Amino acid sequence: MIKKAFISSVILIGVLMLGGRTIALQQEPRAFEGLIAASEAVVAVEILSTDYTATPSDGPMVAVAKVLKGLKGPLTAGGQFRFSETAWVGPTYKKGEYRILFLEKTGPQEFPKTTEWRILSHLYARTDFFIEKDALSDLSLESLESFLKKIQERKDRPKKVVFGKGTIK
Repeated sequence: MIKKAFISSVILIGVLMLGGRTIALQQEPRAFEGLIAASEAVVAVEILSTDYTATPSDGPMVAVAKVLKGLKGPLTAGGQFRFSETAWVGPTYKKGEYRILFLEKTGPQEFPKTTEWRILSHLYARTDFFIEKDALSDLSLESLESFLKKIQERKDRPKKVVFGKGTIK
C-alpha cells in the first residue's frame, strides 16, 4: 500500500513539474515584443566616441552618438547626445559603428547622473542592434517592428543582429 502511494506521488509530482514547465514556456517573455513601445526614443545612430575609462567595475559605459534617423521621441537627425549602458550588460560599442538604439531617460534618483539617456533596460533583449548605412532609407517604425518580429521567431537569442537592405521584403 505504501509503495503504491509512493509511486502515485512520484507520478503526480512528475506530471505537475511537466505541466509547470509547459506553462512557464508559454509565459516566457518574448524578448523583442514591446521594445519599441517601452522606449522613449528609438534612433539610428553613428557612435562618435565611447568612454570605458570612467566605467567602474559595475558602472555605466558612456558614449556620444550622432542621430542619423529618429524614429520615435525627441532626438532628431543631425543632433548629438550622450547615453549610457550598464557594464553588466556587456557593452560592446565602438567608434564608427552604426546602431539602432532603444532609449529611456535616466531617472532623477540616479547618481551620478552622467547622461540624460540610457539604453532601455530590457532584461530579455540583451542584443546589439546594428544597421547598415545604406539601409537607413528603409528604416521606419513599421519595418523595425517587422524586423523585431522576425528575430523573435528565431529559436536562438542572437547577441548581434543587423538591419540591412535585404532584411525586410
